[in-house]
Amino acid sequence: MITHPFSAISAFAKALPLLLSRRLRLFLLAPILANIALMGLLYTVALSYMGIAVDEIMGYVPEWMSFLNWLFYVLLNIAIGLLMFYSFSVGVNILAAPFMAFLAEKVEEHQTGKQFDEDFSAMGLMKIAGRSLKRELQKLAYFIPRFLGLLLLSFIPVVNVVTSVLIVMFSAWMLALQYMDYAFDNNKVPFHDMRAALREKPLLCWTFGFIVMLGVTIPFLNLFVMPIAAVAATLLWIKLFSERFVNYADLLSQTR
Repeated sequence: MITHPFSAISAFAKALPLLLSRRLRLFLLAPILANIALMGLLYTVALSYMGIAVDEIMGYVPEWMSFLNWLFYVLLNIAIGLLMFYSFSVGVNILAAPFMAFLAEKVEEHQTGKQFDEDFSAMGLMKIAGRSLKRELQKLAYFIPRFLGLLLLSFIPVVNVVTSVLIVMFSAWMLALQYMDYAFDNNKVPFHDMRAALREKPLLCWTFGFIVMLGVTIPFLNLFVMPIAAVAATLLWIKLFSERFVNYADLLSQTR
């Protein structure tokens, strides 16, 4: 267990050169396109309603206070900025999930020679997208109540000192869960079983999550954190988890 943080660091060190290889470099475009699509959509919707919202607010303000018009624009911009900050990660992950799952497949094929039996017809791609969306919703169902619980605890004096640390650690855990899940899901490992496996390696997950957190804070690099993390997570799957879940899909189907 004590070597797990070094395993996580090593996986990230290997991930970028592997992602820049001829076979995988195309996947660098996925997070950029997802970022542009989501940011453009959010800004378009927000800006289209901002003027209407300000006019509605000013309707309740006395005429002699009309000079506050600019202040409401500033406050709404701040509110929109906060909304985008909290929704951005979730939205991009949902949009890019099928691409990251496919990237994880290609990395595992490249590293192990394993071939995934995927149908890439229009119907097959729709099924892959549907499976990815279902998995993302499972993550949200797991994340939201726990995060809200920690958030409520943060309002309690004294307890909030510990809660702030727990929120950071839980965020790191969720980042590890988010990116490790692509390889687990490709190998048909249920969400519950994946979480159980990751809980056995907490230092690995926290180290992985904190590395992703650090990458997100670095300009330009943060555009590529998603595919780098997906590759690193797949390398960790191959090294630490794949033998445990070998032929897991076949065994699971036999028990049904």
